[in-house]
Amino acid sequence: MKKGLVIILSVLTVMVAVVSCGSARHASADPLSDSALNGYAGDYFFREGVRLYNEGQMDAAMDLMSRSLDYDTASAATCYCMAQYYMSLRDRALLEKYNPQAQQLLERAVRLVPDNYWYRRLLAVNYLREGRQADAIGQYEEIAHRFPGRTDVLLTLAGLYDDAGDYEKELRALERYGRLEDVADELKFQRFVCYLQMGELDSAYYESDNPAEVIELLMSTTRDMIEKAETNLDKIRCRQLLDVVMSFCDVVSSHEPQLAEAYTQKSIGYFWMGENEEALDALTRGLKKVNTDRDKAMLYNLRGDYYHTLGEKQKMYADYDSTLIYDPDNINVLNNYAYYLSVEGRDLKKALAMSAKTLEAEPLNSTYLDTYAWILFKMKKYKEALGYMEKAMRYLDRDNPEVYEHYGDVLFMCGEKEKALENWHKALQANSTSATLDQKIKQQKYLE
Repeated sequence: MKKGLVIILSVLTVMVAVVSCGSARHASADPLSDSALNGYAGDYFFREGVRLYNEGQMDAAMDLMSRSLDYDTASAATCYCMAQYYMSLRDRALLEKYNPQAQQLLERAVRLVPDNYWYRRLLAVNYLREGRQADAIGQYEEIAHRFPGRTDVLLTLAGLYDDAGDYEKELRALERYGRLEDVADELKFQRFVCYLQMGELDSAYYESDNPAEVIELLMSTTRDMIEKAETNLDKIRCRQLLDVVMSFCDVVSSHEPQLAEAYTQKSIGYFWMGENEEALDALTRGLKKVNTDRDKAMLYNLRGDYYHTLGEKQKMYADYDSTLIYDPDNINVLNNYAYYLSVEGRDLKKALAMSAKTLEAEPLNSTYLDTYAWILFKMKKYKEALGYMEKAMRYLDRDNPEVYEHYGDVLFMCGEKEKALENWHKALQANSTSATLDQKIKQQKYLE
């Protein structure tokens, strides 16, 4: 036994002796019962244990706490303090070894004092650490019942319900929290997500202040998940989520048929799934419903991009023409339209005029400079093209194999063969997908 403990026990023995002597001398005084003496001893050891704990003498503190519990087995505070100690152990092996004891101590503390918030909270935390989610939820529900003003518990419960897929209970917890904290409007997005996961899409719609932004966010999130999906299970979940998002697009369209984003985002979903006809049909339906020039231009632009991917050039050009009717200064369409014409070597004057408008808007954009230079190249104005290509290279902010290859082509036609080869090699190193680049390097000359 430790020296300090021997001294403490000696003091207690003297105290008992003094009390006994006093009883003998004063017959009118009642002697202390064994339970009272045990209570005094338990309280003394507990207080000394707390003092040593606060001083950082953990082992000694736990010795006294354990001794206190021997004298007073009904001390909830001692059970709680000992459980805290066991749960704070940094050594993982010791933590796992003593966790069952910590659990038993906390459960005893809660049984002894069921209305203590901190005892129940620590018990719930330990259940979560052990993966006993249902037991943790049960404790937090009891806390919420006994302490209805603890709104932090309601947020914790909402998160646990969400993890468990119990969205109806999550909604009720959020409703209580919003009412108590007067923040119901700030919880609309969480409620939206609950309704979405429950498949109650109309209710989800009414919780979305800006359906257009919400649809774009959902589709962007789904796209990220699809790109990161590795296992078949992940891919199945992504497809299920995509189906929900696309169904939500339909619900939004039923409430706001003029909202362009519902059609564009649904078409994007179809396009990801390789359902090209459905993607095009979604945009065609949208074009009959939207009202503004901006929205019509957006839908024609996207459909033109799809036609480009599908290799349907005439339909692509027709949709780009329609886009420019509603949005004449759409520089992305002007640039793409001009470049595609130059690749085909057709309508080069028209292409140059469109490309010039992009440079008026963004004179230092390397992509637009490259397009303008390439049109000049196709018009055999090589020296003029070189000036714009050099400017494009100055403002290039990252590797671009297409720009490198074009620069090499222009250099070659201007008689600078070595520089041309250097840039063709750069294009190759930047993972170019050009069909002619390898032959240009091998034959050391420009090829169409």
